[in-house]
Amino acid sequence: MAFAYEPLHLLLLLYFSTCFLSSTSTTSSVKPQRLVSKLIHPGSVHHPHYKPNETTKDRMELDVQHSATRLAYIKARIENSLVSNEYTASAFPSSTGRTILANISIGQPPTPQLVIMDTASDILWVMCAPCSNCDHHSGQLFDPSKSSTYSPLCNTPCDFKGCKCDPLPFRISYVDSSSASGTYGHDMVLFETTDEGTSQMWGVLFGCGHNIGYNRDPGYNGILGLNYAPSSLATQIGQGFSYCIGNLADQYYSYNQLILGEGADLEGYSTPFQVHYGFYYVTMEGISVGERRLDIAPETFEIKEDGTGGAIIDTGCTLTYLVDGVHELLYREVRNLLGKSFRQAIFENTPWMLCYYGSISRDLVGFPVVTFHFSDGADLALDSGSFFHQFNDKVFCMTIGPVNDLDNRSKPSVIGLLAQQSYNVGYDLDNHLVYFQRIDCELLSG
Repeated sequence: MAFAYEPLHLLLLLYFSTCFLSSTSTTSSVKPQRLVSKLIHPGSVHHPHYKPNETTKDRMELDVQHSATRLAYIKARIENSLVSNEYTASAFPSSTGRTILANISIGQPPTPQLVIMDTASDILWVMCAPCSNCDHHSGQLFDPSKSSTYSPLCNTPCDFKGCKCDPLPFRISYVDSSSASGTYGHDMVLFETTDEGTSQMWGVLFGCGHNIGYNRDPGYNGILGLNYAPSSLATQIGQGFSYCIGNLADQYYSYNQLILGEGADLEGYSTPFQVHYGFYYVTMEGISVGERRLDIAPETFEIKEDGTGGAIIDTGCTLTYLVDGVHELLYREVRNLLGKSFRQAIFENTPWMLCYYGSISRDLVGFPVVTFHFSDGADLALDSGSFFHQFNDKVFCMTIGPVNDLDNRSKPSVIGLLAQQSYNVGYDLDNHLVYFQRIDCELLSG
């Protein structure tokens, strides 16, 4: 099944191949080797939504709420695509602020921007001055009129003196009815480097949002899209990208990072990916708890001929969701291991969560590693700190939920951020491979 582009994507692809590439080649003949952005996780002291008095229970409840909302958006986007054979609405990365933020700068002089890193979004866009409904943005808005390197993307070629540019309109809508609109343009994007210097990418295509259609306090200025669409930052820079996520429970951990371009860390074991509906799908083959492989049929995680099913790897979802039958098998296996030694805790709002009274750090030393197996021998190994989450001082819960396929249609499984902790995840866009390397992100920062 092929990836279905919107008509706008095809138009941008035409502009990208004619206008963008020519402007880039005249400005800079050599692309930067290693473009780096620090990443800020939701519980970090550096996150704009950080609340020092927030408890582990508060954070867990927000993670559950955010993940459920994200899963609903993913389902809606796929359903829309199955009906119309294209997706016209994106899954909005956040309604709760529980997101991974990237720190970049745009324009000359550079204007710092905190943007959501999202592997399911199509484009880099930021709020731009003048802006309607942007009162609660984070930091300074980018003003294209004050950047000496900004150039609008014109509806028709405008390459002669006296030509008046008719800017190409930018609009992106989301399945929760929020939206951003404005115009497309090109400018320089500034990144940090691993040696604490900076590196810049000239002529980057992005959306300048002058009208924002939601009334939340987002705490960020836009979205950094990293999916496989021709307009995403990942495909503009080309070749690949990687991100490394450390311990999401450590509010002081500062080594999370995103690397774009040639310098992306593509290490470890790899597995092929496919792109459908703007999501990265991987071929999941099974799950083990310690040495015990669960009895899961090989075709369980396959994407079906009608476009349903499959397994998505996602940065917008915190929890992981598995198809109901697999979740039930895993639920029973964990309950068999812990049920005789721990008292179960049940919460009315989330009865599907398997929770016990106890402490992860104290009581789960030696708990068997839970491993997700993928094609070609790649694995994601979840230790107790990734497979469980401390709900409060007295209770811990499993971080895997059921898809809840109540309409008997095969929904995808979604591998969320908690399952990707302590890993560098690399995307080789040329060869369609995802790499998993278990590592402390600090080791990649030198």
